[in-house]
Amino acid sequence: MIYISSRVKRHKYKFAMNTGLNLVSLMDIFTTLVFFLLIHVSGEGESIQIPDIVKLPISTSTDRPEPATTIYVTTDNILVGDKKIADVREVLNSGEISIGRLEKELSYQATKFKEGAKFKGKVIIMGDKVIPFTLLKKVMYTCSKAGYPVISLAVIQREGL
Repeated sequence: MIYISSRVKRHKYKFAMNTGLNLVSLMDIFTTLVFFLLIHVSGEGESIQIPDIVKLPISTSTDRPEPATTIYVTTDNILVGDKKIADVREVLNSGEISIGRLEKELSYQATKFKEGAKFKGKVIIMGDKVIPFTLLKKVMYTCSKAGYPVISLAVIQREGL
């Protein structure tokens, strides 16, 4: 038989510990977890940032773009990211169907992504809504020639759909 001293018995009755589950703290944790999941999981289709230099056309498309190399076609310049590639007037006045500097930059971007094994051959063109179709056609042809078979055109979704 195990002997328990009177001192231990007194201590046990004097400082009785109720070991139970504190539901208030548990509810606080679950509430925080629910808010975290609602905020971070609900944004399954992330929007791409639209710079002020491009005014996109409005469309009824509901597809969300995936992250990819982005080409900005403004009324004055063609840019890949923040890097100016060509002047729009020069491209329109040239008799060539492709844009050499754009093809070179896209090929460089493709090799950079292929090293990281994230290259999927996707490109997003953000073209101003007033650019001529011939310019857009040259940009799209150059993209396919540089090894980007999946070309997306960025538009603004019409409200109320």
